[in-house]
Amino acid sequence: MNKSGYLSIVLILLFGLNSVYAQQTSGIVKYKGVINEDFRNKFLEEFKKKKDVAPEIRKGVLEMYLNAEEDNYELHFKGQESYLHYVKHLENENRNTLKIGSKAGTSDFYVNLDDKKIIRKTSMMGLLNYESISWEVKNESKEIGDYKCFKAEGIEKKYLRDGTIEEEPVVAWFAPEIPWQFGPHNYNGLPGLILRIDKEEFSIIATEIILNPEEKIKIDPVEDGAKIRSRKEAYQMATEYYNDTYGN
Repeated sequence: MNKSGYLSIVLILLFGLNSVYAQQTSGIVKYKGVINEDFRNKFLEEFKKKKDVAPEIRKGVLEMYLNAEEDNYELHFKGQESYLHYVKHLENENRNTLKIGSKAGTSDFYVNLDDKKIIRKTSMMGLLNYESISWEVKNESKEIGDYKCFKAEGIEKKYLRDGTIEEEPVVAWFAPEIPWQFGPHNYNGLPGLILRIDKEEFSIIATEIILNPEEKIKIDPVEDGAKIRSRKEAYQMATEYYNDTYGN
């Protein structure tokens, strides 16, 4: 049997065992979002070439990207449900310093594996439904902290303002030793906890795992009958608003 076939059998067995075990445990996983250095450097290099940018705007944008902060998240899970809480930054001591986050976003996410629900909670558009990502597990592994993690690749849809859809690659590193199918944001469904996500603009990395914590698990489920928009519908609304406000 080749190595990839062996890997598939091992992961299928783990998936079945983990599904039973995971229903009996709760936990909290802390993640940090960090901006991708290659993305930042490329952006700054291209931005510096622009000639039609006012000096004060140029200075502000450069300052924001050079001082980009980490974003912090807490994933609370119990049974087949999880809730990702965005942890707001403490107020900056230096109010005159312009900063951005990691580009990984500031939204909360609710996931119900039984109902196949992946809901992003936004302040502007309300509740947005996310599609599951189809993962392809690769015969590649690496150590993250104390855990051996396997690589999985997927494609994520990105809706643009002009109505077109762009496909973005995403890489997940998951640990079969930690038998929960959750992860940060809308990333889940692998036979092991996702400890790292890599995209072009950012990475999301697990920093702490607490099983059966004394702290209360905080899951804010979506109420039955709540208005949930598709991402396509939400982006169409945003485009119409932008065009009405600023013109085509």
